[in-house]
Amino acid sequence: MGRGIASNLLKNGHKVRLYSRNPEKIEDLKNENSQIFNNPKEAAKESDLVILCLTEDEVVEKEVLRSGLLDSNPKVILDCGTTSLPLTFRLAKDCAQRKIRFYDCPMTGSKNAARDGQILFMIGAIQEEVEDVRFFLDACGKNTVYCGKVGDGQKAKLALNLIQAGIFEVYMEGFTLAQNAGVNAETLKEILLQSAAKSGIAEFKFPFVFSGNYETHFSLKNMRKDVYHAMELAEESKTELSLLKNLPVIYDSGMKAGFGENDFCSLNEVTAKIRPPKSERP
Repeated sequence: MGRGIASNLLKNGHKVRLYSRNPEKIEDLKNENSQIFNNPKEAAKESDLVILCLTEDEVVEKEVLRSGLLDSNPKVILDCGTTSLPLTFRLAKDCAQRKIRFYDCPMTGSKNAARDGQILFMIGAIQEEVEDVRFFLDACGKNTVYCGKVGDGQKAKLALNLIQAGIFEVYMEGFTLAQNAGVNAETLKEILLQSAAKSGIAEFKFPFVFSGNYETHFSLKNMRKDVYHAMELAEESKTELSLLKNLPVIYDSGMKAGFGENDFCSLNEVTAKIRPPKSERP
């Protein structure tokens, strides 16, 4: 998704300074308006706006806090990954001490949405606070939801991902029931997609599930991470999640089965086990 963001900034005529943990993935983005650096601190130097698009807390700590990135003193940092709340507040505090404006700005949408500039951003700010970074939000996203204050963007994103993980698991368990009762999975799919049970998750994920193609749009390991962060938020806010509380165990089973790097719809392999016809298997 970071690659899609960088590509859209370049398409809109902005100058970008790039750093990636896998530099070979962005080599083709190098042109007269871009430079590629070997470390995040150098990339952030002389930058008005720093965009973080990282995965896990450990990676954020390494590439932002331990790398010396904050010592480059950019004007604004937006964290577009899904980061735990404790680390989000730590980043905000460390940035404030250096007079750097920091906002959590997690995003939703697949790598295709990032490529096409169709990301939805959830930012921990009110609109007036971030008017000067509107150019970024407009170039890379289809819309921005202003969630209020620092941390609220991450809270909204955790609730969103928990809902998406839950919806997908409900589908898988429904297919399991149907198949065990003798109803063909294709038959139930046809019914679901013509009923009130249809959803964006169904329309996007069913083709991958039914073809056995688990190409990564959002990895199982990252959804598992977000499920665990959501459970921590539920505990902190004293929220009872009677339906969703078993999701961590389900995602752990997906990890143990070796699907961590696959799309989270690969949970099909440990739940419904819908099988495509041999002619359609990748």
